[in-house]
Amino acid sequence: MAYPPHLNYLKDSNIVWFNPCWGYFGFWKRLAEFRKEKKIDFKTAWLSRGMKRNKELYATALLALSMRQDAPMESGWWFTKPLSDPPDGVIGTIVKRSSGNIINVREVEVVEYFGGDLLDTFKNKMKNKSYEPNTALVCLLSPNSTEVLDLIKLSKQIQSLKFPLTYIFVVFHGLEIVSLPEKPTVEDLVKVTLVQLAPEYVPINFSPQAVCQSWRTGGEQSWIKFAGRGLNNDLVKIKTENAPKLFD
Repeated sequence: MAYPPHLNYLKDSNIVWFNPCWGYFGFWKRLAEFRKEKKIDFKTAWLSRGMKRNKELYATALLALSMRQDAPMESGWWFTKPLSDPPDGVIGTIVKRSSGNIINVREVEVVEYFGGDLLDTFKNKMKNKSYEPNTALVCLLSPNSTEVLDLIKLSKQIQSLKFPLTYIFVVFHGLEIVSLPEKPTVEDLVKVTLVQLAPEYVPINFSPQAVCQSWRTGGEQSWIKFAGRGLNNDLVKIKTENAPKLFD
């Protein structure tokens, strides 16, 4: 497998790739544990510096989970926690080819929006910084923010500014106001929305409960390792015996 030089760290034998469903449900479990450990409420726990790294991984998992809407899990999308930061995360999909399977990967940087001008959040994140062109930027909207955001307008603004990164997303819990049915159900309100703001505007709504049904019933692995090429130039998957640590 040929790696661009900046991806050499992915050759590390300790790298574990996680099912994004494991990331989604694992994050909420860790947040509940964190609240109990610190004896704090949801808002305080969410805003705590102790959850910052976990939220970066959570946003990465949500990006991988949204990508699964267009790819079956057998070739699927996975994500991993780099051994050092940056990047905040990496997503990858196994591509089957006659000459041998490969993993297409994309590094991920995450920023969280707490309020104010959302465009400034993107500008400040990319100010005086250099990223690999293939990096995806994901903005996680804090559930504590209350602004009504015009994401279509924001998408047009970002595209006109020509940021150094091509792929820019925003992800949040619930649906866009324009996508809400007249009488939303509980199912509507617990969905996740990921909106690609650049290079074009593309909204994706999905229910983690529904998308992860196969995983929740044991139909999918939670984590795997890749050990290079095996017989017939195929990738070797290795199941790990014990649950590897993901969240802090």
